[in-house]
Amino acid sequence: MSSTTPPPPPPPSSMPPPPPGAPEPAPFPTTGPGGRTLPSPWKRIGARFLDGLILGLVFGSVFAAIVLSGDDDGGLGGIGTDASAGKLYLLGLLGAAAGFVWDAVCTKQFGGSPMKLAFGMRVVQAETGAPVEWQHAIVRWAVPGALALLPLATIGNLINLVIVVVSLVFLFTKPLRRALWDLAAKTVVVDK
Repeated sequence: MSSTTPPPPPPPSSMPPPPPGAPEPAPFPTTGPGGRTLPSPWKRIGARFLDGLILGLVFGSVFAAIVLSGDDDGGLGGIGTDASAGKLYLLGLLGAAAGFVWDAVCTKQFGGSPMKLAFGMRVVQAETGAPVEWQHAIVRWAVPGALALLPLATIGNLINLVIVVVSLVFLFTKPLRRALWDLAAKTVVVDK
């Protein structure tokens, strides 16, 4: 009689096997509506980062031009030491409008933001895979973007930070890699 040693037990950090007769847990899908592949979370993050960087540089230049176009009051274009809340709010509205055009209008007209398109991605309706309609594009923009319209910017920024952090977690943990704005708008991002 030969004796064999039993296999070592699995490491304590591994998941226990499913009970006999239970189905194996399904892996996250790699395809979205219409059989299109889902982009990696890092691809989406990279495109969003570059969208923000480009928009920030463009709008930052406009903001700087307004601020630095001096007048005779000793401030920086009226936005220096005697800045009025109205002028600052107007600049916030301009920033929100620029973000709306960059994100919502481009998503409706072309299928995604400029960098999302450059990275080979497209935003589609989650149910059908059809191109997004205006309501989808506006909701996708509004979830993080409309917070710029709040008069108390600190509250809007804090809420926006929470939305972004939760969305980052969702990109890595949810089956269709949908961020909060995707869930709210019923959209999904797919590779072209």
